[in-house]
Amino acid sequence: MFVLKFLVLGAIIFGAIVFSLLPILSAYFFQPTLKDSIRFNVYFLPISFIGNIVLSWGFIQGSRVFGNTVMLGGLQTGVYAVVVTLLSILFLQQKISVYSIIGLFLIAIGTILLNK
Repeated sequence: MFVLKFLVLGAIIFGAIVFSLLPILSAYFFQPTLKDSIRFNVYFLPISFIGNIVLSWGFIQGSRVFGNTVMLGGLQTGVYAVVVTLLSILFLQQKISVYSIIGLFLIAIGTILLNK
């Protein structure tokens, strides 16, 4: 049972990372035009598809194993917010404000509270 819980959490985290990579890669490699948006989605459709399958499996199994999909959704949201922030800083050279840092802490606290 421990291994299945670990796999479920890994699937949720993996799916969140995949879906947080997509907007960063889009902003980094493509111009904001309809043509480039279509090209980006065609290129990254396989990655999105795999991420969606893994994330769906994590939620389906997680609801059975943990009995708490709210906690899994909170975990996904928390991982997504942190990874998007870090990738925005690293790849897009964006600066984050104090409010963004406070928001990340609040998301982390909320994720912990959802697990209780």
